[in-house]
Parts: sequence; C-alpha cells; structure tokens
Amino acid sequence: MAQVEYVFPVDAVHGRISKQHKIGFAHRKESGKNYTTTYGQRSTPVSDDEKQYRTYWGQLAAAVAARMKDPVKQPQDQAAFKAQTEHSTLRKFVWAKVAEEMAN
Repeated sequence: MAQVEYVFPVDAVHGRISKQHKIGFAHRKESGKNYTTTYGQRSTPVSDDEKQYRTYWGQLAAAVAARMKDPVKQPQDQAAFKAQTEHSTLRKFVWAKVAEEMAN
C-alpha cells in the first residue's frame, strides 16, 4: 500500500470512490497514516468449506447479539464475567460462552 498525503480541507478518506473503482483509501487511526489499497474481484468461487465457515460465524454472531439483549441472561453473564479474568470485555466473554454452547 502506498502512503497518501491529503491537502487541506481533507483530513482522511476511507473506502472506494465508487463501485467501479478498484482503488480505495484507508485511514489508520492508530498511526494517523492514510493509505491507498486495491479492491479486486475474487478469481475463484466460494468453496463449500468457506460457506460453512461463514454460516457458522454468522449464526454465532447472531446468537451473541441475541444473548447480549436477553434480559434474563444479562445479570447472569455480568456476574460470571466479573468472576473471571480470562476475557477482557463482556462481549468477548459471552462470545466464548456461546461458541462453547454451539460446539456441544
């Protein structure tokens, strides 16, 4: 990726200009640097393994979002989260818990 310097009044641009463009722009907040990046078309079709992988992660994300909003499970998850030290955020804790439940 090439580094880009924007001139006033543009501070940062992120994404593609339009769907037809293959070049886009990225801004990294950590470093404050601006980069160009290329967006290409996939050269191979999506395999069955990839479809299963995407489906699994989509189901997992939906289950975590539902559990985070569940008023019955929220107090239980918050109490269990405070009692542990492995996960740094409640969402990561719930994600691990739901993933474990889905695996069994």
